Amino acid sequence: MSTYLVTGGAGFIGSNLVDRLVELGHQVRVLDDLTSGKLENLAHLDGCCDIHIGSITDDLAVSRAME
Repeated sequence: MSTYLVTGGAGFIGSNLVDRLVELGHQVRVLDDLTSGKLENLAHLDGCCDIHIGSITDDLAVSRAME
């Protein structure tokens, strides 16, 4: 089992990628600033992935999501 970081994971495409990775048994972390993504897109995963709110342009947010 691998761990994946999906940037933009709360958006339409990203959330579908997260769904598939979880379905395959992988651990998933999401980094999204919610500019266009919505937490509702991940609500059905309740606890199956770690969600980090932040931008990929923020070095600290990226570092925290990758810990």
